[in-house]
Amino acid sequence: MSKIKSKGVEKRKFFRLELPLQVTVRILTEEGVPGGIRPLKLKSNNISEQGICLETRQIVVDSVNILSGSPGARENLLNMEIELVPGEEPVVVIGEVCWYDVLRETEEFMYQVGVVFLEFEGHAKERIKLFLKSHKGQESLISKISALFKHD
Repeated sequence: MSKIKSKGVEKRKFFRLELPLQVTVRILTEEGVPGGIRPLKLKSNNISEQGICLETRQIVVDSVNILSGSPGARENLLNMEIELVPGEEPVVVIGEVCWYDVLRETEEFMYQVGVVFLEFEGHAKERIKLFLKSHKGQESLISKISALFKHD
């Protein structure tokens, strides 16, 4: 799959690592805790210090839309467990959906969902920064490798 990139001015402040990480997403209830809604297992398109872009074909879980959150909620908050390194403890982050897009170049509709990080559990923020720093400079190799395994 090839995505058309804008030739406009890059406005991002932080380095984005294009890497398909495993992410377990739970929609938060009004009380701010994961509810009885079953979790989604998604992959990331990219990650930065400030947020993550997730890819999914499914945006409704147990009658709740991931883009609009729990019924009656003002914000669409997500509890995310991001597996930076397979086999290691995932980082836990709470984020808010800030944009979405539908990729129509694929055989089936694929949603890209942009999530901004709001809260980090424990040392999650530092672990994400260290992970990104350790992969900076390798992004072209990682992009080529991840393209081979995209949307499996």
